Amino acid sequence: CRVHDLYIASPNTTAPGFSHSQGAMYLSYGWHGPERGMDLPTRAAKIAEIWRQLCWLEAELEASDRRRAMVSRLHLDKFTRDPDAAGGPHLLGQLTLADLTWFPTCVFMEFMLPRFFGWPQLFDPAAADPAPTPFPRLAAWYSAMRAEPAVEAVRAEIWAYWEEMEAAGQFKPIVDEIAASADPTLKLTYGVPQA
Repeated sequence: CRVHDLYIASPNTTAPGFSHSQGAMYLSYGWHGPERGMDLPTRAAKIAEIWRQLCWLEAELEASDRRRAMVSRLHLDKFTRDPDAAGGPHLLGQLTLADLTWFPTCVFMEFMLPRFFGWPQLFDPAAADPAPTPFPRLAAWYSAMRAEPAVEAVRAEIWAYWEEMEAAGQFKPIVDEIAASADPTLKLTYGVPQA
């Protein structure tokens, strides 16, 4: 939860003009004004931070899988937490606050990053276009979370909200800002081959 809260969801200040990294996906001067919006270089930096944190989380899940495999091979299960719980589909094996913290933010990412920033479908294990998910463990976790009816209901509610906001024009200032940019140093698309 700490990585999510510090690097994704918290602006670490309430001063005007500051926002959290996840805000780079949906906050703009055109829709939210100068108090909450951001310029394109700031947006690109925050989008890069989202990529870094997703890479970190994927690497942690991979390392956890390797540790569990090693423990099983060495038959050290009696010295560790319950191996069945540790091998479960959730971020820490069993359902924890980490899953419930990350999941709603990942719904935001699932909706916005492919649609407005050209990312692949991050949380679809079968995604192929424009590229497969760079995060197969996160995709498997997300699919397992969605299999829970209550969690899927939360996703549906969040998704419907963002569909309404898209129809209302909330993302148009961001899309227009990206389209108007001629700065080749600003990177907003991750996880797909770059031309």
